[in-house]
Amino acid sequence: HNLCLSQSFAKNMGLYGERVGAYTIVSENKDEADRVMSQLKILIRPIISNPPIHGARIATEILSNPELKQQW
Repeated sequence: HNLCLSQSFAKNMGLYGERVGAYTIVSENKDEADRVMSQLKILIRPIISNPPIHGARIATEILSNPELKQQW
């Protein structure tokens, strides 16, 4: 079975409206992964052409800094 996982980090990091999250797909092989990626690019292009980057930068800073991560 293949796996699709959608995660939102907006609520647990207090970054409402910043669209911070991830979508993960586990494929059986590279060919399948390439086909899935091709379809995803077609789907997401009109939706998130220029997503906000502020939330991603904040999340990266917090999660990559041990002191800030501990405080979080």
